[in-house]
Amino acid sequence: MSRRADKRNPYRLLLSLNLDEHEILVVGGGRVAERKIATLLGCRSRVKMVSPDVTENLAELVREGTIAWERRAASGEDFASHRFAVLAVPREASGTLVSLARANGCAVDICSGADTDRGDFALCAQFVSEELFVGVSGGGNDPSAAAAAKRRLMKSMKETMTVLTRGSRLAMRQAEMWIEALARVGVNAAVRTVASHGDKDRRKDLSAFGFGAFVKALEDELLSGRGDCAVHSAKDMPAALPDGCALAAVLQRGSRRDVVVTGAAPRGASSGEEVILSLPRGARVGTSSARRTAQVSSLRPDIVCVPCRGNIETRMSRLAGGEFDAIVLAEVGLERLGLNAENAYPLSFVTSAGQGAIAAETVAGSETEAVLRLLNHVPTWYEVAAERAFLSRISAGCSLPVAVNASYDCGKMNITAEIYPIQAGIEPAWALVRGSVRSVDDAIALSTEMWIEMSELPATRLLNEWRSPS
Repeated sequence: MSRRADKRNPYRLLLSLNLDEHEILVVGGGRVAERKIATLLGCRSRVKMVSPDVTENLAELVREGTIAWERRAASGEDFASHRFAVLAVPREASGTLVSLARANGCAVDICSGADTDRGDFALCAQFVSEELFVGVSGGGNDPSAAAAAKRRLMKSMKETMTVLTRGSRLAMRQAEMWIEALARVGVNAAVRTVASHGDKDRRKDLSAFGFGAFVKALEDELLSGRGDCAVHSAKDMPAALPDGCALAAVLQRGSRRDVVVTGAAPRGASSGEEVILSLPRGARVGTSSARRTAQVSSLRPDIVCVPCRGNIETRMSRLAGGEFDAIVLAEVGLERLGLNAENAYPLSFVTSAGQGAIAAETVAGSETEAVLRLLNHVPTWYEVAAERAFLSRISAGCSLPVAVNASYDCGKMNITAEIYPIQAGIEPAWALVRGSVRSVDDAIALSTEMWIEMSELPATRLLNEWRSPS
């Protein structure tokens, strides 16, 4: 939905109506009426058309007995005898007819482009793909634009989409999850792997690459036209995307928690914090995350956090080989790979922005973006938007000790954030905000409220000064 439409009517709900054998009133007999009647006939509705004049195509349907037609202007009795009506009339006539329909308890679809926000429903430009009904609607604002979008989507769905991803097992599994989702709306897709900068050099610390070590190479391929979309772990994506790229959609979020995995389970431990507290003095904990390092150190300053690069299997193997006393991982990675880590204990850490979400990035304004939007999981979208908006305030990423989690449920959102000091003797900055969220703009506004609350805290000011030297 456009920003303009969002302001006029901030919440549109797409409904699926069973109009089989219902008689629908269509007021008007022009080209717009032709398109609407074709859609209604496809739903096996009966159509009664009221109009002084009709097109030749509609006249043919009348002669065949497919639709009924009365050559006159619509009356209050027409609306009183129908539950649904489609107003395919010039805009100057729509206002009076809407009032007439309202007075007689008839729901209307307004197709004129005037007062469309007063309509009760809108017939989507609809088509069937793999036994699924796919609809495109502008809420009645521009039927021709909706029809054009339908044609583009139908064309895209007949072609094979190229999905770019890294080559690790986890990255491949996440790309497969997007391919499975695309298949549900009739889109064929195939994977093409790309080696990221972080994959090519596993010796260098991640912070040396800057944020986006696992993303930039895929974006370069995307912008060069060698792929239709790129699939990322949302937590790996910088808050600012390259010109021409867009974060198109996210799948439903998995676990956002961290876990600590040990070689041997401590007796009686039930949480990750208890496991960390039970480790021997000077224990070595593997992690390449500045945020996790800060959180582990806040529990046990004596623990030595050691860089631990590589895919999940590599890190688990290094733990089993005795290189570390424990490692800290994202729980969702273990789950998606089906790895049963017996000695994995959940931590209550506030985790990284986007952790647990799988994002699809594509060229802004492309047909692929429109297809991906069909699969967007809105609650996760709100959460990720709020978290990324917070990161954008300090240009933060996985190379900085910043944690932020948003949780959305039934119109309400909680956001928690932590900023850890980059110098000893300063307390971490922490904040929690709650509020109502009905749109992405609401989610970002709530995130902004939290940033304002945290911006003057010492840890935040120090981090900002370090990021922006005078």
